[in-house]
Amino acid sequence: MRMNTILAGIAMVMLLVLALPAAASDHTLRVFGNANEDDTINMQDVTYTELIILEYRDKTELSDAKYDGKINMQDVTQIELVILGKEKELTVLDYDDRIVTVPQPIERLITRAPDDARLTIALGSGDKLVASEAAVKSCLCPTNWGEYTAGCLDCYFEILDGRMPDLPETSTRHTIDYELMASLYPDVIFTTGDADLFESKVGCPCVTIGYGTNEYNYDGLYGQIELIGYVLGQRDEVDDLIDFIESKVDMVRSVTDDIDESDKPTVYFAPRGCSKGFYDPKEGRDFTRTVSSYEPLDIAGGINVAGDEPTGNLNVGIEQIIAWDPDYMFVACSNTEDKGAIQMIMDSDDLKTVAAVQNNHVHNCFYPYCRGRPPDRSLFNMMYMAKLLHPEEFADLDLEAEGNEIFEAFLGVENVFTPYADWLEWPREYLDTQ
Repeated sequence: MRMNTILAGIAMVMLLVLALPAAASDHTLRVFGNANEDDTINMQDVTYTELIILEYRDKTELSDAKYDGKINMQDVTQIELVILGKEKELTVLDYDDRIVTVPQPIERLITRAPDDARLTIALGSGDKLVASEAAVKSCLCPTNWGEYTAGCLDCYFEILDGRMPDLPETSTRHTIDYELMASLYPDVIFTTGDADLFESKVGCPCVTIGYGTNEYNYDGLYGQIELIGYVLGQRDEVDDLIDFIESKVDMVRSVTDDIDESDKPTVYFAPRGCSKGFYDPKEGRDFTRTVSSYEPLDIAGGINVAGDEPTGNLNVGIEQIIAWDPDYMFVACSNTEDKGAIQMIMDSDDLKTVAAVQNNHVHNCFYPYCRGRPPDRSLFNMMYMAKLLHPEEFADLDLEAEGNEIFEAFLGVENVFTPYADWLEWPREYLDTQ
């Protein structure tokens, strides 16, 4: 009898140890069944749920795997099915904090933003994409907007096994064709908002993935990748994609973390470019629109002069840029017509006293927006900025090889970056000097 008591005690201690929280992460996998609220679903969640049933742990927000208001062995079974990839349905907490149950497996998908389509392809589920927003055709494989006669044309015609030119366009920036969506019988829609409206008009589950929620933060991006991957049943591919991104981040960070803060240059970042002069009244942004947070710049070893500002996006006056007196300026460029903005800044009488202008450290960079925040472009920006800010430390970094590898990882097409650099012209001019 005493031996049985001892064995039971040992078993309980082992359960408690197994249920200890996983390594700290800045994001939580938003799937019911993630009982310990880390960034994955595994046997620790089975153990944690069993401890909730035994009243050794408190119920958590995501512990009700069946989402039926009860925590019991059915939840344990559901978690085990999710681990095996054999669940019949999956309940998630989307980025609008809506609780959505989606059927499994997903066979037909519509995305409402290029970023969602890009991550779907990167996770190996491009064959499930039956329609998307019109911008996906120019944003994934960069081309001249809506014409597809210049830019990354091989990518445009190869991606999605050649289906991109004929992929149905269910929405634009200003219009939505609900009837077309319904006629395509999607199992789920990834949207950027108004999910309840889409569900009522199309008649299928809609999951808000979080347009813009990552704010250039890689942990936020990883959370989006994980939610998409779990809904699409691509859990192994989730790990592969995040590992790939982390390998590039670590490659740069391992160098810049060792650079003293006093040796890091200050940077003014103009992510909206300078195509309309210093300010575009129509869009309310241009060279004087900046951001207080752009993690690729931080990782690259630059100090964002707007980093102490309280808001994410902000318009500033030329006087403020002069007062900041940045060592470098990065000005985003989205097409061949934008390239001349650098010379305009260099010739500006207003900016002639700024260190970046005086030292010829005003540079183009890749436009980090396209109806969202393309992670492939920002990942490359990180490496490109690092090489410009710290040329000696990154002298051996082959940007063209890295660019082609990055775009292939997200788009599944080889040699996308090379024609992209040729089309924009300024990247090719820079690469030819290396």
